[in-house]
Amino acid sequence: MNHMNVDTREQLQMIHQRLKELFGLYRNAVNNKEISDNEFWILCSLLDMDGEVSQHDISSLWSLSKQTVNTIIKNMDRRGLVRLETVPGTRNRKNIYLTDAGKQYAESIVNPILKIEQRAFDQLTMEERAAFMGILKKYTTALKKELS
Repeated sequence: MNHMNVDTREQLQMIHQRLKELFGLYRNAVNNKEISDNEFWILCSLLDMDGEVSQHDISSLWSLSKQTVNTIIKNMDRRGLVRLETVPGTRNRKNIYLTDAGKQYAESIVNPILKIEQRAFDQLTMEERAAFMGILKKYTTALKKELS
């Protein structure tokens, strides 16, 4: 039986705590906007991708269930924030586009948080940024491999 040593377990607990803290920061930042953190990430995608994105793409990108994405997009559609267009040559795949009202709404929520993120990230040196992104990618890749 393979036992994890104490140092590794403590380090993993620290990583878990930091990740939960990070996700909590985003959740708190959007809660006062009266949206869920999942809706926030979807709005980010819609702004970034500008229509070249489907519900499947968003589900994959943010590791969200298709049902969660579908519920949020339907709600946005009812509110006039998005419009859906069937992708030619597919049965039911639809690209999602922000309406003008949806773009204004998304920008009013996403842009202030992106500015805060940028100010925080700007406090890291270029070397720290590169190390952070490289280690995070390497760890995520290793964890995916171990979980499969």
